Amino acid sequence: MTSAYSPEANLSETELYVLGSLNQAWPSAATMSPDMIASAETGSNPAMFVDVVQTLSDNGMILYEAFLTGTGSGPRFLDTMITARGKAALQSLDIPS
Repeated sequence: MTSAYSPEANLSETELYVLGSLNQAWPSAATMSPDMIASAETGSNPAMFVDVVQTLSDNGMILYEAFLTGTGSGPRFLDTMITARGKAALQSLDIPS
């Protein structure tokens, strides 16, 4: 059975970068912060960073242990890992990892 909506087909450059970074770190977990994925798309916008990571998580492509935010350190996702679905998305799009 195929889904009518495939989030893999609409991944942004930043989402692909996050998946690729986590795929390279796999099987270890990583702490994700806005500095890690600063790009023209997200810039230094912490809200955009949170949206990108949360969207990937909502679509089952990554998972994380905890989300921390504070005025001094900014938002961070602790123990973030790529899932089998995230790996499959990278492979289906022929993205080098």
